[in-house]
Amino acid sequence: MPVNAISLTIGFPRESGAERRTILTPALARQLTDAGFTVIAEQGIGTGVFTSDAEYAAAGACLASPEETWAAPLVLRYKSPDPQDLRRLTAGQHIGALFHAEGDPDLLTALAESGVTAWSYEFVAEHGRFPLGRPGGRIAGVQSVLAGAAALQAPGGRGVLLGLADGAAPASVVIIGSGHVGSAAAETAAALGARVTVLARCESSRAAYCSRAPAGTQALVNTRAALLECLAGADLVIGAILVSTWDTPAMITEDDLRVMRPGAVIVDATCGYGPGYLPAAGPVQAPGTPPRKVAGILHVKLDMLPALVPVTATSAYVTNAAPYLERLARTVLHGTQDQAIEAARIATGGRLIHPVAVQHARIYGLRP
Repeated sequence: MPVNAISLTIGFPRESGAERRTILTPALARQLTDAGFTVIAEQGIGTGVFTSDAEYAAAGACLASPEETWAAPLVLRYKSPDPQDLRRLTAGQHIGALFHAEGDPDLLTALAESGVTAWSYEFVAEHGRFPLGRPGGRIAGVQSVLAGAAALQAPGGRGVLLGLADGAAPASVVIIGSGHVGSAAAETAAALGARVTVLARCESSRAAYCSRAPAGTQALVNTRAALLECLAGADLVIGAILVSTWDTPAMITEDDLRVMRPGAVIVDATCGYGPGYLPAAGPVQAPGTPPRKVAGILHVKLDMLPALVPVTATSAYVTNAAPYLERLARTVLHGTQDQAIEAARIATGGRLIHPVAVQHARIYGLRP
């Protein structure tokens, strides 16, 4: 391979463990090769989404061994690599992924020790928004309603149908948060026929949400009084706030559960770090495990909702991310200046630099 081709190479390794999603689709491979980059993909990269190596080759990708893909100057993944995978990299390389590293002290340590430059897609920021948080967030919002609908059924749940049934009162759904996750959850619940209330962080958030809310949806500012009143009448509550860290105050405590209807369901769709804002939900649950019942209320806490629909998640995420991934490649391999992409840099040369990563490293007693 010519030297200039090596310098413009992007490596796409397969994901770790049981992860079926992938950041490389044939359409993205074609886009990047048409833009002048050399795309090398590990054999079998699309197995989890039923895409063959032949489809990638037809789109211009070069099929390669794991060692070759991990040796590229820029390595792109869907999800964060395991800490041991980072040992495949050497100082001077770049890696992009949905890291969410702030919740993983082992990963933060590995990033700091690797000497690589890391880019975390969720922090790409443009026009005051995080565009690469939208695809996964909307899928999580839809999935949270579906998970809540299943949990509401007997024998464990309240026995309420989220869909309309002639002669029956509509289900009551309360959604805490009006961002990507909350908006998608509200649209889904409203489309099923539920009576939906969205609790927004402040008046400006409430007003902004009202401009795009489904017909009939009520939006309130999330005051303590409003929250307790909503909890008392809710069949399903979905927690969808943007950020939940170790120091996030509890929003619904175990004492608050006592005002709720027996058999009601709380779905934590965003699953932050530490006890978070829904402490009664307890630790994250594995997909397929029964909801956790606390004080007669069922709790569903799944932090990998989009992973349950890998074909849909891959298609939606890569379609939305493709322009930004090309811009990331231009930033890393061409030296292009791009403020939106720079916002996603979380580590440089073995030093954590993003404020969120630095904050959590200090919480864990690590050296940023």
